[in-house]
Amino acid sequence: MRFTTAFAAFSAVALINPSNAQQYAGDVIQNTLPGVPGAEIAYWKIKDTKSSNLTLINYHNYGKNGKRQDTTKVKRAVVIIHGLNRDPGTYQSNMLSALAQVPLSEINTDSVAIVAPYFSNGNDKNIGYPWVEGLKAGQGSISNALVWPGSQWSAGGNNQYPWTSSKNISSYAVLDQMIQYFDNKAMYPNLNQIVIAGHSLGGQTVQRYAAIGQPGNVQTPVSYWVGNPNSLVWLSTDRPLSTASCPTYDNYREGFTKFADYPMTYGLSLVNSGRANILANFNSKAINWARGTQDLGDDSSSCAPGTAGANRNERFFNFIKAFPVSCADSTSGNCDTVDFVNAGHDGGAMMASAAGQARLFIDNWSGNGTRSPDYGYPRQQVGDDPFPNPGLNGSSSAINNNTYAGNMTYQGCWSDQSIRTLSNMTYQGSANTIESCTAACDSGNNTIAGLESGNQCYCGSRLGYMAQPVIDSSCASPCTGNASEICGGGNRLSLFSNGSPIVNAAPGTPEVIGSDW
Repeated sequence: MRFTTAFAAFSAVALINPSNAQQYAGDVIQNTLPGVPGAEIAYWKIKDTKSSNLTLINYHNYGKNGKRQDTTKVKRAVVIIHGLNRDPGTYQSNMLSALAQVPLSEINTDSVAIVAPYFSNGNDKNIGYPWVEGLKAGQGSISNALVWPGSQWSAGGNNQYPWTSSKNISSYAVLDQMIQYFDNKAMYPNLNQIVIAGHSLGGQTVQRYAAIGQPGNVQTPVSYWVGNPNSLVWLSTDRPLSTASCPTYDNYREGFTKFADYPMTYGLSLVNSGRANILANFNSKAINWARGTQDLGDDSSSCAPGTAGANRNERFFNFIKAFPVSCADSTSGNCDTVDFVNAGHDGGAMMASAAGQARLFIDNWSGNGTRSPDYGYPRQQVGDDPFPNPGLNGSSSAINNNTYAGNMTYQGCWSDQSIRTLSNMTYQGSANTIESCTAACDSGNNTIAGLESGNQCYCGSRLGYMAQPVIDSSCASPCTGNASEICGGGNRLSLFSNGSPIVNAAPGTPEVIGSDW
């Protein structure tokens, strides 16, 4: 189905300042974007210093009667950011499906506004025209359609098109304007919550926006739902894993070095004020982390994400360890949550889960701050339960409490990289078990045993200086000799030691000998 209807200006738009962004007021752009039942393709007028009539294509849901919503009935606005494939229709459809599964009748398409903006890029245009995928040259007004280069929209980059007017529109400025639009109490007098949500690359977009976003003096509480991002902008210059082979590890988008070189004009003053202020800005936001426990993948195209963890799962846990989540007051507008969902890299499943429904639609529904505690027990890491469920917060992941040869006990999952954590591979074989490895190491007068990739056994008495503990779930390979036991993972060691393992100190910089020598 194709939506090409020319939309008249929505009558309620007259209630807001015409200098602000307006839904339904942008140029109508002919397109062949897929139709979504229960929603329309709309055109948002985005304000710029040089042009008041730039257009962002987006999906917006209808009310229960199949018509545009009565804004006085809307109590919640959700802006859902698409992923790398730039498929806002899919995300709109998934959100509407999740909304339909909410078990509270008053939470429905009359009372929830769902918007899926389309951050199109240069691949979505015909040569010589700033028209997005499916737009037909010469039909309708196309000169003011917003288009971004590559995936730079995911980090706040400025628009590439239209070339006839300003190129100063950051995708984050677009989100600012959307928040300000829904925060207008003349139009949405009963709105209690605004949610900025994203999954995958959309999740990266939301996390980076939460770090440097400053939407202004907003009355309505805003929360940020971050689902399974592949990487995260780091809020300090250090990393949990080695940066030696990745000189660009801290460049923006992964850190804030060379931020001014990124093609954007948003957030410069905040970033120039220092990382402490960026961290304070991030910590002032209510972040709803959504972690699919089966999502152990990695789609990195550079070395930088690998300095924060081997995959999406490890990076997430390393991030919240470095920058702790908190919920000092669950009724306030600044309560972080961490939800574990039994799903892979599946945005629809994350949204439709009980945790997804709570964060996206139910929390603070009546404006009194009521929200659900963290979902998904047992927990996996100290500090991953900012808003505990009182009946479940004592539970944690099963830990190996056994004692093995040489009085060795489990010390967690550790990284194994160059320099190797344990350099002596004692054996590799199909009969590998924790018992056999610890016994082999003990018989060689070693105090540490490490099992990797299911079939490898390493021994030693000290760990290489680059060794770092990581989340236990990074060690998930069954032992080849006993599938009920875990023997590390790819470049990850299940570590057993007699006492706490000692990590070698990093080598120092050699002294410079004077020129006379």
